[in-house]
Amino acid sequence: MLTVLDGGDFSVASLPVVVVCVLALVSCLYTLLSIFAVRRFPREAAKAAPRNAPGVTILKPLYGAEPGLSDHLLTFCRQSYDGPVQILFGVHDAADPAAIVARRIVAAVRAGEVAGAPAGLTAELVIDSARHGGNGKVDNLINLSRHIAGDIVVLADSDIIVAPDYLNRLTAALEPEGVGAVTCLYRGVAMEGIWSRLCAMGVDYTFLPNVATGLALNMAKPCVGATIALRREALDRIGGFVPLKDQLADDFVLGALVRGLGLKVAVADFVVLHAHRERSFADLWRQEVRWARTIRALDPAGYFGTIVTHTLAWGLLAVVLAGFAPGAVLLFFAALICRVTLHDEVDQRFPGQARSLALAPVRDVLGFLLFWGSFLPGQLHWRGQDFSLRDDGVMAPVEEEQAEIAR
Repeated sequence: MLTVLDGGDFSVASLPVVVVCVLALVSCLYTLLSIFAVRRFPREAAKAAPRNAPGVTILKPLYGAEPGLSDHLLTFCRQSYDGPVQILFGVHDAADPAAIVARRIVAAVRAGEVAGAPAGLTAELVIDSARHGGNGKVDNLINLSRHIAGDIVVLADSDIIVAPDYLNRLTAALEPEGVGAVTCLYRGVAMEGIWSRLCAMGVDYTFLPNVATGLALNMAKPCVGATIALRREALDRIGGFVPLKDQLADDFVLGALVRGLGLKVAVADFVVLHAHRERSFADLWRQEVRWARTIRALDPAGYFGTIVTHTLAWGLLAVVLAGFAPGAVLLFFAALICRVTLHDEVDQRFPGQARSLALAPVRDVLGFLLFWGSFLPGQLHWRGQDFSLRDDGVMAPVEEEQAEIAR
């Protein structure tokens, strides 16, 4: 095969090589842009604290007792916050293993046995089987919302881990005029083994820099379930959680509704930690394909644009297709240097677990396969149930869809 990389004449056969090499080069340039964006991401304030300490209600919808659940939930109890804090744990079924964990924490809070807990902390377990739509987590939030006491409402997934100054920073970020909600980006924490480490690397070295780049270019409007804090007044104005009941990307839609009020969704200058517990390739595949298909449903063009984020994969493909031509090899090493530099920048800017660089090529190739796999037809598996996903992001349990077809 003659290729321009070898200095030979261009031919039809060389076209795939040229395309792949161009993509590899563009990917390197994008990675350099991401490095710059991560460096520019706002630094954490030395001591962030609100001017006053309004009452806060933390909503924790639960399903199943994943490893480390108790430790993760307790980080929300151990807050250096001066105002009243109400934590509401919610389950649909009293027999849910998560209810056992929540009961223990509620009992410990009431007995004053949680070290580091603020004086104004209260906790309650809400068991409510009411269903409102296709999204079980949102059903849970709707049920919990009837018990909200605080002026500030904080939502955070059950697998999120936070620092003791978490509430201080959130409420301080909510104070500026025109801010309707605050969201936090996150880093991954591997809980199980190689598969959870690879999944966490996808968060750390793909998700984080991609969002930072989107923010730098004023193209991203993130609102992620790792943390969303908003005033109760704003939540009431958007109709509570009911408009989210059938949305898979409930966090994204919540952010859009808040912006629809003419308010800003601010991105906090700190990250929280997201626990990963994938034990197999199948677990990783289901999780990441669900994320990918959700993003693709919300922003098809933007999602396809992430094709340039798989730098090492394109560099490796260029080497193989070009028959290890010197130009392609040079391009691969450029891709490798770009990715290594990006890893280092992320680890320096955002506190978390640094990952082995030896896994970087594996993670990039895996991400490349997942990107293309997200275009394959199929159902989504979430919280022990299969769902279909429409192009507008609306989800429906497969059983309901089949029943509708049968009618």
